[in-house]
Amino acid sequence: MNKEELDQALDFINNPDGDLNIVLYTCMSDSDLKLLDVKYDDLPPIKDLFINSIKEHIIEKDDYTVIPLSTADERANCFYQYDLELPAELENLRSVIGNDLIENLSLDEYSLADIDSLIVLISDNSHTLSLYKKISPVEVIGRRGYILYESNSRFERFDKQLLRISNNFQVIQVAGEIFILDLKSIEKSFGFHDVIRREATLGVDAIRNKGLVCNIEVLEELIDNVSFARKLTKIARNSPVLQNNIPNIDVINFSRQHPALRNKMRYTTDNAQFMLDTKTSKQLFIKLLNDDFLTSELTRLYYDSLAKDFIEMEDNNN
Repeated sequence: MNKEELDQALDFINNPDGDLNIVLYTCMSDSDLKLLDVKYDDLPPIKDLFINSIKEHIIEKDDYTVIPLSTADERANCFYQYDLELPAELENLRSVIGNDLIENLSLDEYSLADIDSLIVLISDNSHTLSLYKKISPVEVIGRRGYILYESNSRFERFDKQLLRISNNFQVIQVAGEIFILDLKSIEKSFGFHDVIRREATLGVDAIRNKGLVCNIEVLEELIDNVSFARKLTKIARNSPVLQNNIPNIDVINFSRQHPALRNKMRYTTDNAQFMLDTKTSKQLFIKLLNDDFLTSELTRLYYDSLAKDFIEMEDNNN
């Protein structure tokens, strides 16, 4: 799905089929899912809060693109379409839809401090979207400290907790697809690192099967480094070099000739494999497999490019 298609999927919040409704669910610290029973008259302002946030943070971002999460890199101005193993917490974005069996949150059983995140469900007669919102410590007022409030010109202790609902959210599900808005905020949540490690292992296996590296163990050791593991994840699913089965000798010859790689890589004595024995060589090798080293056909200048949007050739026969 591209940005235009994402905007179209969200258009029902501007042009609803019937009334727009909102339902709030809480994901508790023990992973239980509960319905947040909010007074009916208080729901419209909360609905407007999130609708305006969707418009501001997604629809009005005209300079943003949508890319698969498995290709995540350091570029800015993009939303990530989730295409990896789906953690249980994000499954909740779908499981709440049409689910009438979720029980109300009882403060006899839990406290507000037990709320880990919210699932916000917005729907009309024909469409549904759901938002994942991580609850930060500052959004549960009274979690710690001593709260005073004014009563008859004096201050008295307020001994209950309050839940402050702000308009930020990190993930949205719409039209059956899940999109990450704030990657950094969720990277340490719901076992995301474990997902990345498993995907990175597939990347190492693909390199091993290609037979390009003689000391593959040095890449295996980096799987626990999440930053590097994300790069291996990208290779597992999207490496142009591996997907197009570029011959090993062509890859090695390219590395000998390109200015960014020349004299920075080492090889086996028969020149058949890479020997990755430095931090720089490992990083350059990953860039090589992701085909980041480009040459302008017009200027013959060399570039190191993260964002490579594929251009389909037009059929001149039409």
